Amino acid sequence: MIRILDRYIFTQLIGPFLFGFFLFVTIIAIDPLMSALQSIVNENVGLSVMGRWFLNRLPQDMIFTFPMSVLLANLLVFGRMSKDSETTALRAGGTNFFRILVPVIIFALMITIISFIFNELVVPGSNERARNIRRQEIMRLIEPEASENSIMRTSDGAFAYARKVYEKRGQMEKVLLEYYDNSGVLTKRISAATADWNGDAWILKHAVVQDYTQNAVPAPESITEIRIDTIEETPEDFARQSKKPTEMSYSELKDRIEAYERAQFMDTTEMRVGLAMKTSLPFASFFFAIIGASFGLTNNRSGAFIGFGVSILIIFFYYVLMSIFSALGKSGHIPPMLAAWAQNIIFALAGFYIVKRIND
Repeated sequence: MIRILDRYIFTQLIGPFLFGFFLFVTIIAIDPLMSALQSIVNENVGLSVMGRWFLNRLPQDMIFTFPMSVLLANLLVFGRMSKDSETTALRAGGTNFFRILVPVIIFALMITIISFIFNELVVPGSNERARNIRRQEIMRLIEPEASENSIMRTSDGAFAYARKVYEKRGQMEKVLLEYYDNSGVLTKRISAATADWNGDAWILKHAVVQDYTQNAVPAPESITEIRIDTIEETPEDFARQSKKPTEMSYSELKDRIEAYERAQFMDTTEMRVGLAMKTSLPFASFFFAIIGASFGLTNNRSGAFIGFGVSILIIFFYYVLMSIFSALGKSGHIPPMLAAWAQNIIFALAGFYIVKRIND
């Protein structure tokens, strides 16, 4: 009986979720679509170019539709079940609301995983392609000869910083390499005026080497030229480090933050908020599912129109909270992790309270 109930509720959620997903995707697609049409009409941009830009621009907004769709699906399904007295019959048979929520939680966790994978594998690449299409084919901007402020962790464990990276000619300017041991203690620092890639290795010219393993404050050693074979990254790899946080996966952004903090290159508070958001937003589906199921049960007359209206209000409240806490986090008033998860915590407490009241 219980397995039949779980399968019944789970399958009931699929249709409304897909309906909500395509509905919300259509709504959020209006703005980039209008922008694309304006460029075609006013700027004489080719239809194929704007089509490629639109398709690559859309995924960054689609990530928000996953929790929206989960919320709407639960509002509709549990509103109908309550209206048809199905939940009343279940509770009369001894099934409490916590048990009814089991397939809801499983469904929400499945969508959370899908959302995280989508945000990791699809969104960063599509954002980068959309930016390149807009700059090169729509705005017709000339790409700069050099990428600036590239910083990354290299294959030999060094934290490398380059003021400028000339990808086409295989050269970097103002280069700094720092090596740390397993406990995070600086062991070696190499700075150079330029670094040239010869196809196999980097040639550092007019370099200064400081070895901290021999002395806490080592005397700098000037060397005209150093060949480094242990760094496998090419000029293209260093130039790619100019990507924006929205164009990086979780692991890429995490590595970038660690590299910046190691080199004390810049404040990473805003980037840490963005990193935490990459996990908090997919998990919104889980909390939206609980809220949606609870609200659906408390409104016996919840039809599709009412369910859609309630979902819009809840979504609006959630994203207002997200914007407020995100701004507080980026300004340093609250920790980055709290800034990204505060709205989820509030919704989790609200959901638990509503579920407890329904179950009593």
